[in-house]
Amino acid sequence: MIGAVLAPHPVGSALLAEPWHGTQRRQALSAHENNAREFSKAKAMPVTRRTLIASSIAISTMAQATSNPARAASSVLRIGISTSLNTLDPLITTLGDEYIYDILVFNGLTRMREDLSIEPDLAESWSSSEDLTRWTFHLRRGVKFHNGQELVADDVVATFRRLLDPATAAPSRSQYGMVAAVSAPDAATVVFDLSIPYSGLADVMCDRQVKITPRNLVDQLKTSPIGTGPFKFVSYTPGDRVVMTRNPDYFEPGLPKLNGVELRIIPEMSVKIAALQAGDIDVVWDLPLDQVQTVSAQPGVRAESVPTASWDAAVMNNLIPPFNDLKVRQAFNLAADRKDIIELTLFGQGVQTISPIPPTHPFYAGDQIIPQADPSAARKLLAEAGHPNGLTIPIISPVGRPTRERLAVTLQQLVKPAGFDLQVQRAPYSTFPAEVSGKAPLYVDGFFQRPTIDAATYPMLHSTGSWNATLWHYNNPDVDHALEAARRAGDPAVQKSNYVTMQKAMVANPPGYFAYCMNFACAFRSSIVGIKTHPMRWFDLRATTMS
Repeated sequence: MIGAVLAPHPVGSALLAEPWHGTQRRQALSAHENNAREFSKAKAMPVTRRTLIASSIAISTMAQATSNPARAASSVLRIGISTSLNTLDPLITTLGDEYIYDILVFNGLTRMREDLSIEPDLAESWSSSEDLTRWTFHLRRGVKFHNGQELVADDVVATFRRLLDPATAAPSRSQYGMVAAVSAPDAATVVFDLSIPYSGLADVMCDRQVKITPRNLVDQLKTSPIGTGPFKFVSYTPGDRVVMTRNPDYFEPGLPKLNGVELRIIPEMSVKIAALQAGDIDVVWDLPLDQVQTVSAQPGVRAESVPTASWDAAVMNNLIPPFNDLKVRQAFNLAADRKDIIELTLFGQGVQTISPIPPTHPFYAGDQIIPQADPSAARKLLAEAGHPNGLTIPIISPVGRPTRERLAVTLQQLVKPAGFDLQVQRAPYSTFPAEVSGKAPLYVDGFFQRPTIDAATYPMLHSTGSWNATLWHYNNPDVDHALEAARRAGDPAVQKSNYVTMQKAMVANPPGYFAYCMNFACAFRSSIVGIKTHPMRWFDLRATTMS
């Protein structure tokens, strides 16, 4: 998720101080080469030109020592994640680390494979009315929750009514805003009546947070969660680990194959990589893109990097100065070349965009609408907005998210010639939901790929969107109208027309600064079989084994 830290910690390491353009960029990189080389030695990783930006935010992670508790069983998979979970209630989860847990302990009505195709999960089949306003899902028979209670349609109805209740404050609520009523004509059938035609309902049923829970055990979800997933929750120790064990009554015969899974909370990436190489953990989730080739070259491990529609941005609070002024937001979008940002932040493993719609999608409006960097024009806009001498403002960077930390430093350098003096401040990512998201004037964050374009855009950009309230507080009637029209349309050509209109409206009136869509990478011990890097950033571990 995202937000504003009230008392963030300033970056301790020296940041590049000179404007980042032409020969000055090369000189700045050269000036930091020695520091970067020492940092690289500490991490046992070679220095390349592309890793030099990261050296500006070097953290003395090697001062920490990773623990080596004895392994409980040879088939307990240990996954290194970055931060503590804020909640165990799947409907309220907001962090990527939490979504891994969601997928392992719970099930949705549908699920998404690594190739992004949709297949049955708790629902074995579904159908819609001709006008796409009524959807009927038929549940698998005999599915049991982890406490032995049988799953019935009333559990699904209760889950969705809770999701749609504003008092629940479920982050994904607005992407189901077309649901007018949910009913259960019998124990194995769930009917969704919609207020508008909607062709993607089965697709959004696979979303990370929308997992079915027992209708009578909602109160214990935050402490003793019960699901139907392949693994059962055992314990959670904040700052240490989440422990899960095999569900012997899982509804797919012979699955899962692992005896259990542990999510090991290790904030510093260098420590996670060292633990992987030493065999103390089996998987590194969200491997920094600059480490893919380096880690792949190590014996006994492998790394995978896959394209996604996940994005990062400089999130601007449109309600408060200085970004409540459209001219300031427009100036920032003219301040830096996105291609340079992709090269320096993602090491080329990403693509430019101006919205959550990636260039690989047919609804993308085209690179030609992306504003070209023009520092002089940006300075002129700042002067018109009342900042003739430029603007000094903090930008909050999340600790434990190395790509976003690097983005903050890269932006700090690239936007200087345009008159923006960014003061990088760091805050633990676990504090973002409470202290940063929707509160800070400017911070770096992003969102993972969503199952549909509607789910990727409406909650983030519509003025009533549930995620918009914890992002930029964006209110653009042209964008609202286009999103509403696209959601109602059943014809892909009409949907595309509306989404192109939306993107053009966002160029004229940007909510913030979309930096890129990025690849996603993970690393694995070579002994782990049947596990893939998923574009949605979760793991399907049902058939995973350890040799």
